[in-house]
Amino acid sequence: MDLRILLPAHKDAVIGFAKKQLSERVHDPMEREMQSWSARWRPEALDHYLPQGWSFGAFKDDQLCGFILGQPFLFFRGLMQTLWLECVVADSDETRALLIDCAQKWAKDKHFQCALLEDGDKLKEIKTARYTT
Repeated sequence: MDLRILLPAHKDAVIGFAKKQLSERVHDPMEREMQSWSARWRPEALDHYLPQGWSFGAFKDDQLCGFILGQPFLFFRGLMQTLWLECVVADSDETRALLIDCAQKWAKDKHFQCALLEDGDKLKEIKTARYTT
């Protein structure tokens, strides 16, 4: 598996993959369309996330098999830098874990104090990446 930073050029691949994953969970075409309008991976959201360099894709043989959308923000819960992981879509739990681990390690490498991922209705800390000087 090859992990890469997602770029604006990956937008169509991300949308195609996410729609495929959605179709496996939601069988009614009208319901799928309605959900895609408010999905976190909708086109206007990708126009925001992909240029920032904090979103990652997992590729196998140049085919996208998972992605995570993220963005940094400042001064949350007393921490100076937090990486907000908005959305994870993957074809397996293994790919999902790999993407989350990648984002957490990237944040730690850039001296972020925290990476957060919304899971259902709960906000969870993935890992605290505190560092001392």
